[in-house]
Amino acid sequence: MKHNLSTTQSPQSEAEKQAYKNYAGDIHYLSLVGSLLFATQTRPDIQFTVNLVAQFGGNLGIAHLEVAKRILRYLKGTIDLNLVLGRQMKGGFDLVG
Repeated sequence: MKHNLSTTQSPQSEAEKQAYKNYAGDIHYLSLVGSLLFATQTRPDIQFTVNLVAQFGGNLGIAHLEVAKRILRYLKGTIDLNLVLGRQMKGGFDLVG
């Protein structure tokens, strides 16, 4: 991930908070992060980044929302990729835990 997220990117003034509200529009950040957390059950490749954006749910800025949107674009672009456990044989395989 190329983004370094921190609390310094969170809005400090009322003008910055209003700028975030204008940028976000109808997007509810916590709902978006919750959906991404649910997606990590089947997409372990996004777990670290989703955990990172979830840390800023209390005081988020435009940069945090941009990273969450970037995760969504990544998921859209990799929708055809699968996680394969074991090798695929004609008879299948036994998964033992």
